[in-house]
Amino acid sequence: MGGLRGRAPWWPVPTAWGAGLIAAALGAAAITLPGAAPALRGVGAALVLVGIAALAWGVAILARGRFVAARSAIAGSLMGMLGVVALLALNPARTGLYAAAACIALLVVTALGAATATRRGGRAVKPPMWGLIGAAAVIALVATPALGSAQDAALVRDDGTVVVVPDHH
Repeated sequence: MGGLRGRAPWWPVPTAWGAGLIAAALGAAAITLPGAAPALRGVGAALVLVGIAALAWGVAILARGRFVAARSAIAGSLMGMLGVVALLALNPARTGLYAAAACIALLVVTALGAATATRRGGRAVKPPMWGLIGAAAVIALVATPALGSAQDAALVRDDGTVVVVPDHH
C-alpha cells in the first residue's frame, strides 16, 4: 500500500456511522421502555448522545478531508462500549444481544482506526469511492439486522411474544 502510506485511515468513518445508528437505537429503546428505571433511561440517553456524536464525527472527517478529534473518538467509543455493557447489565431481557454485539464490534474498529490516525498525526483522509460503497454495504449488512434486534428486544412481552404494531392507514 505504498500510495496510502502517511494517510489516516478512512474506514473508521462508516464503522462510526454504523455504531452510531445502533447505539442510538439501543438508547432510544431503553428510554422509551415503559416503567424503565431512571438509571436505564440515563444510560439510554447517553447512548443516544454517543450515537449522534459518532454520526457527526464521521461527517466532520469527510467534510474536512482529514481526521478530527481522534482522541475524543477513542473516548467516545469506550463510553459507548461501557454504555452498551451497562444496558445489558441493567436490562438484559429487553436489550438486543445482536445489536449490542454489533455495536461493540463497530466501536472497537472505530477506536482502532482513531488510534491509528492519532499515531499518524491526523493526516489527509481520502477514501476511494469503491471503498466507501463497499464499506457502506458491509455496514448495512451488519447494522440493519442489529436495528431490528434492538426494536424486537424492546417490544418483547414478558411471555416472549412481540407486540404487533397495527397499520395506521
